[in-house]
Amino acid sequence: MSGYRTRCLYLILFCTCILIPIGLLKGWGFETHKVINREAVKFLPGPLGNYFSQNVDYISEHSIDPDLWKEKDPDEGYGHYMDCDLYGDYPFLDIPRSLDLLIESYGAGKVKKWGIAPWRIEEYYHRLIEQFKAGHWEEANLTAAALAHYISDIHMPLHVVANYDGQLTGNDGVHGQWETQMVDRYLLDNIQPKGILFTVIEPVEESFTVMKESYPYHFDILRADSLARKNLSGEKRERLKDWRDPMADTNYHEILFRESGDIAKERIEMAVLRVASFWYTAWIKAGKPMPEETSVKTELDEKGYMVSP
Repeated sequence: MSGYRTRCLYLILFCTCILIPIGLLKGWGFETHKVINREAVKFLPGPLGNYFSQNVDYISEHSIDPDLWKEKDPDEGYGHYMDCDLYGDYPFLDIPRSLDLLIESYGAGKVKKWGIAPWRIEEYYHRLIEQFKAGHWEEANLTAAALAHYISDIHMPLHVVANYDGQLTGNDGVHGQWETQMVDRYLLDNIQPKGILFTVIEPVEESFTVMKESYPYHFDILRADSLARKNLSGEKRERLKDWRDPMADTNYHEILFRESGDIAKERIEMAVLRVASFWYTAWIKAGKPMPEETSVKTELDEKGYMVSP
């Protein structure tokens, strides 16, 4: 899909639907995104691996940029998820893989509200290929970091379901507590991805493969949350809605991790392998260009966020 056509479709989507809250739709916590990108760089061989290793700090820190973009772009959040179960039944074989057909089938309003992650991934994947081809290596660093964010997000099981925060089943707040508080406390130092890089044949179809993997796990996460919150008072259950609350005076996260921590570890480690595979395939598709030898300089804005090139 051309850049012009993509922009037009996004504009149509924005103008024809009612906005829903974006704050609840953040993916893995900031530190998890940084770890995923840093670990993914380690999988890359050859010239691309050497170049990304020189720029690993930049690629890691900028992994969170798509979440920061939501502050200024009301259209950004819809590329971070897809409520697959609103479109059809698992394993989602009947969902159109073309964004045009999806809009034709369900209407622009529903498509935007229910998320467009596979096509955001497709857009950034092709952007990365073109930047590699053109030798625009600084731009490619940022594009690679952002592409990784979108890929990682759909490895998070609550990013591919309508009940994304447990709001439909009395599990309100589980999204942030599981992906950020639990993971940051128990898993960030224990991510050990394994596997072999693979060729991404088609980015949208690969995205659907990820979502098909992720979807069944959300049932286990909800069950774990129900067990973990079972003996909490009403006041403490209310606190779960604030993902920044560490719930330190409870054993909520201990139980949540015991019951579902293995899922988080598996999805994060799989995200690492997929991110690296997308990057490497994009480089191959671009003709294996030789990267620049210089690294991207890191600059901070007045808020302490890294400035994009």
